[in-house]
Amino acid sequence: MNKDFIFPKDYCPTKYECMDILNRYQTPEHVQLHCFAVGEAAKSIAIELNKKGLKINSQLVAAAGYLHDVARVHKNHEKVGAKYLHSIGLENVAKVINDHTKHKINTDICSLDEEDVLCIADRVVLQSNFVGPQRRMEYIKSKALKKYGPESEDFLDSIIAKFVRFIVELEEFIGDELYNIIPDEIK
Repeated sequence: MNKDFIFPKDYCPTKYECMDILNRYQTPEHVQLHCFAVGEAAKSIAIELNKKGLKINSQLVAAAGYLHDVARVHKNHEKVGAKYLHSIGLENVAKVINDHTKHKINTDICSLDEEDVLCIADRVVLQSNFVGPQRRMEYIKSKALKKYGPESEDFLDSIIAKFVRFIVELEEFIGDELYNIIPDEIK
């Protein structure tokens, strides 16, 4: 991991700078592909929310998506990645990704922020493709069942149902299905 560059305060890296950061950190290629899909999905969602009057920084949320799994190979990768990004001057991006695996999305759509949008995008992208909330959450459930056992299934099902309902409400607010606003290259 080469850390010989520092970004200015409040800098928001471009997609190509994010690619360079991922390569310098030696993030595996399949993780990089996932990151770029999440970044594109997050940017698209932010743009649509902004059309409805929200004030989401679409460049920041895209950069956070591109970099959210920079340290994916590490335990507590969100904390390790945020610490690394902070060390190279990307405090604003680090703040958005710091809790992305455990973040509880704000259900008041009008109060969504960059961290919420990142988490929404990460929870509708599987590997490098947009798959929607149900399929992605079923994948997360299968991993959680291995970790926490079958007694957690009802709890996980309730989380999935709430998230799917939230996405339906989000789509109603936006006025379109997420599938229709997501770039073709990640479908």
